[in-house]
Amino acid sequence: MDAGLATVLAAAVATFGGIIIAVMQLRGLREENRSDHALVQKRLDNLIDMVAKQGAKLTGHLDWHAIKEPRKDPKVKQVAIRKKK
Repeated sequence: MDAGLATVLAAAVATFGGIIIAVMQLRGLREENRSDHALVQKRLDNLIDMVAKQGAKLTGHLDWHAIKEPRKDPKVKQVAIRKKK
């Protein structure tokens, strides 16, 4: 076998082997990608739930401020409130 043919054969084997390895890795990456996405989706769902709970607490607190009676504290200077025209 001459050197030229040996070089071509080595290049063909390396190319074919590289393609096979790439296909095998892509299959593995797809499965890993699915599991990663599932994990991230679960964490996002938990985050959305936490934000919703805090939003409900904040809304309740703001509603409480809207309906509570103002206190007449003698230590606090009372500021006159303008009536809207």
